[in-house]
Amino acid sequence: MVNMEDCVNSLAMDHPLDTTPKYSVTQVAKMVDISEHTLRYYDDMKLFPFLQKNEKGKRLFSEADMQWAKLLECLSNSGLSIKEMKQYVDLCIIGDSTVEERFEILKKQEKIIKDQIKEKKKQLKLLQFKIDYYKEWCKRV
Repeated sequence: MVNMEDCVNSLAMDHPLDTTPKYSVTQVAKMVDISEHTLRYYDDMKLFPFLQKNEKGKRLFSEADMQWAKLLECLSNSGLSIKEMKQYVDLCIIGDSTVEERFEILKKQEKIIKDQIKEKKKQLKLLQFKIDYYKEWCKRV
């Protein structure tokens, strides 16, 4: 599974990535720790705009495609739907004129996650109360 450090590193690269297609789905799955099924699914959903195929129709990934895969997995892990991820990808392809729209997509998702965290904190507080209650109860028995 792609973790937060992978996400940050994939976005913080300050040099151009190699776009030469040379890695199979199996190789990439091992290298970036995303399942082959997920990589194929993302491609089927048109989330890899620059992915190339060989003469037999096999997907070939470049270094740039692998970083793109990490970004997609980060977006997915944050809760974006495939439809929202596709919208984000399409905006990226258009270029810098869509930065504000991409920003809004991410800000909206950030709010959703923050709201979920608030709710989880409430749930945790209730569980902790019940645990303390039972802990005290067990001491009396």
